[in-house]
Amino acid sequence: GTQIYDPVIQDILNFRKALGFMNSSYPFSDSFGSFDTREQFLQSATDLYKRLHKFRADDSSRHIPFEVLTVIAYDDDGNFDVEKEKTMSKMFKPCSKSDLVTYEDFLQACDTMYKKLRFFLAAVENASKIDTVLERTANYFFVFFLAIVLMTILRFDPWSLLLSVSSLLVSFSFALGPSISTFVGGVLLIADRRPYDIGDRIVINSPTSDDAFQPGITWFVEDVNLSYTTLRFAATNEVATITNGSLAQLRIHNGNRDQNALVTVPLFFRVTTTHEEVMQFYHTVEVFINENDQAWKRIKFFRTESLNTALGYIEYRLRVEHVHSHQATPKIMIQKGELLRFCLREMLKRDIHAIISHSPIDLYIEKGQGIQDLEPDLTMDGPKKKVSSLPKDAVFKQYH
Repeated sequence: GTQIYDPVIQDILNFRKALGFMNSSYPFSDSFGSFDTREQFLQSATDLYKRLHKFRADDSSRHIPFEVLTVIAYDDDGNFDVEKEKTMSKMFKPCSKSDLVTYEDFLQACDTMYKKLRFFLAAVENASKIDTVLERTANYFFVFFLAIVLMTILRFDPWSLLLSVSSLLVSFSFALGPSISTFVGGVLLIADRRPYDIGDRIVINSPTSDDAFQPGITWFVEDVNLSYTTLRFAATNEVATITNGSLAQLRIHNGNRDQNALVTVPLFFRVTTTHEEVMQFYHTVEVFINENDQAWKRIKFFRTESLNTALGYIEYRLRVEHVHSHQATPKIMIQKGELLRFCLREMLKRDIHAIISHSPIDLYIEKGQGIQDLEPDLTMDGPKKKVSSLPKDAVFKQYH
């Protein structure tokens, strides 16, 4: 994993220098061009791709080879940085067969980097504001205690003044105690725990809940300060403001701090499906995962989950590790749908997919007092027809 160590003066100076480059008019070098908006950035990325397109080996190809981009992995001495190449491969995702980078992949990679740059600068600016407020608060306490010490040295009695207002302070503590406690909890949440930054996708659950990261109820963090956090609901684009004290008591899932998302796909096979047919299907899915290495890393497991002879199916669970974290939930859900469609198409082609009919219903009536017969008017003008009814203790039992 990533090693964390205390920064030295050189690290701080390098960080300030990097921030200076990011805040300049040419954060991606002079060759890329300047930009103030996202539209200008995408136009600069398009112009750069057209210039790189001249270095393609095949004049008939519409895409550029990945080796053209890896030129920047060489240092001034001509040494090739393998780690930088891996980072670029993960970023631009060249096709595993032809090793080409399409225009769409190049533009999407640049746009992703632009978003990360803007979110990082916003997070740094927001963290600076929070640290400034904390520093100012600490200075107030320091000046207060320093004044008490100086008054004591000068043989003034500050304690009599404090005792005179102690009764007033006790009254305020009883009146504002819960509010102050909640506020302090919220301050500690942001100042110490810092469970999220601006731009992170989070899910908020009860601390006693067993729910995991749910893509349908995610929020984006838009603003953070010591008092409250501004969130935007990803599904409806609604904006909500929540006090940090309320969030301190909840469990917060941060999708941006996950390693790799795990996607689980339920598959239903016929009971008559043999083990050899299941393994052939598994190897086909494995080939699909390896060919789509831009989206998937590997299969975590493929196992039997349940068996139902009454409905005639065997349930398997396929769990696959995605290359992105839950921060990229929309992309993960789209690629999960593509994987599910591929599995279903292969199962139908091999005639091993179980089509589950409606569950059988067993109707039985427990002994008990019945209710009166209902007499609904079944026709517009005709007389009412008596319809017998069930007792009130009738129970519908459904087998799954």
